Amino acid sequence: MLDVAVVGGGPAGSRVAYRLAELGHQVAVFEKRDAVGEKTCCTGIISQECIRKFSIPRNVISQELCSARIFSPSGNSIRLYRPETQASIVNRKTFDSALAGLAQSLGVRYHLNHCVEKITFNSNKVTLELKSSGDCLPVEAKAVVLATGFNSPIVRDLGLGRPDYFVAGAQTEVEISGVNEVEVYLDQRVAPGFFGWLAPISATRGLAGLLSRQSPGQHLRNWITQLEEKKKVVPGTYKIRYGGIPLKPLKKTFGDRLLVLGDAAGQVKPTTGGGIYFGLICANIAAETLHNAIVAGDLSAPKLYNYERQWRNKLRSEMKREYFARRLYERLKNPQIERILSGIRSSGLMDSLLQDESVSFDWHGGLMLKVLEHSLKRVVNKGLKNGDY
Repeated sequence: MLDVAVVGGGPAGSRVAYRLAELGHQVAVFEKRDAVGEKTCCTGIISQECIRKFSIPRNVISQELCSARIFSPSGNSIRLYRPETQASIVNRKTFDSALAGLAQSLGVRYHLNHCVEKITFNSNKVTLELKSSGDCLPVEAKAVVLATGFNSPIVRDLGLGRPDYFVAGAQTEVEISGVNEVEVYLDQRVAPGFFGWLAPISATRGLAGLLSRQSPGQHLRNWITQLEEKKKVVPGTYKIRYGGIPLKPLKKTFGDRLLVLGDAAGQVKPTTGGGIYFGLICANIAAETLHNAIVAGDLSAPKLYNYERQWRNKLRSEMKREYFARRLYERLKNPQIERILSGIRSSGLMDSLLQDESVSFDWHGGLMLKVLEHSLKRVVNKGLKNGDY
């Protein structure tokens, strides 16, 4: 019998498997696809903090980033720059494979093309009913970690609920021309309530994507046409990939012999939809919690509640700030966005914030609220002066 069965071979699933194996436990990962890193809809931007903390190998990095440009609806822009590298774009397939390889080097076995049909619990074990090549294969473990991605039916079937605030993402790899830094587009016509991005992964290739609650594929196709007209994207036929992104966590991410992790738990940044770093952080917490519970011989829900308590204590404040900033931005109209970005440019606010060493790529909720608060005050004051309100 396994100590822990991990369902899902993405970054969070592989990280928790690696840490558990490092702590001396027998672990296996069950992935429904035929390879890890397949069919991802993720730009793969991670911070230097994440790279250092989790010793991410350099060979998975496609591009290092020290600048970005934010475009307003009219096409005006603000450039954010620091001389040192702030973030990197990783090749998701290579990145996921590298994390899986680390786990496998410690004896974790990966079972590909294994889809979990049902999970049952009793007082001393968990039984997973797996389907592979038409055969049903039972697997027993002391505990199970669900790292199954957004809106997993397994999570719903176990009564843990579903995300009640989420968005759809659409992305494609394009041929680019003259784009040498990440470009972010704040335009409600491009991505209503959210944003679009064009991220170079080489001198000639980039990732174009956006988030939207409705018709993300159509919005992306329309926007790519605009980028083609601006000569930033070379005309072509591009295959779009889609993915759901939770922007609030589940109300409960634990149970008897059970933890939920990563996108399946909603451990995602509400502003950007990025889930890699938060998922890896929570994977470490999950592994430590399970290790202590196995050693104590107690895998009950009260014991595993320590996981939920610890990850929420770590991320709660940041996620709340980002969530508030996200909901505030969704209510803005293009003229307001234009005035806010114009105010940021003229006030020099962003330059001063970029010089603040406490400003972090990952922990940016407070920064965004400061920017929005400052900018909205300018918008309101100008509106009062001009009699607009």
